Amino acid sequence: MNTNMNANEFLQAVDHAAGMNDRWLFLAAFCLLLLLCGAVIYWLVKQLQAVIADHKELRNEHHAALAEIIAAQNETAMKLAVCLDRNSQALQECAFELRRFQESACRTGQ
Repeated sequence: MNTNMNANEFLQAVDHAAGMNDRWLFLAAFCLLLLLCGAVIYWLVKQLQAVIADHKELRNEHHAALAEIIAAQNETAMKLAVCLDRNSQALQECAFELRRFQESACRTGQ
């Protein structure tokens, strides 16, 4: 096939294509539509894969942040438990001393 067409040959090719049956025009348009749809589907699949990859990365970052938060909460809960235990011991000692003080006050007051 000659790639260097002059204007006359080009017009003859266009005239020949125009004189063809509409069925061939439909098939050519249908094939072009299929190619275009294939290209669009390929692009959409690539975009979807990129979104899925971003989602996985964000999910992993989110899980890591949640793990840090849970670790900090566990540490704080342990500190609070120790503090409550120490306060309970201190209150028991205070109650013992208060009872002893009241008993000594009752004895001296008699």
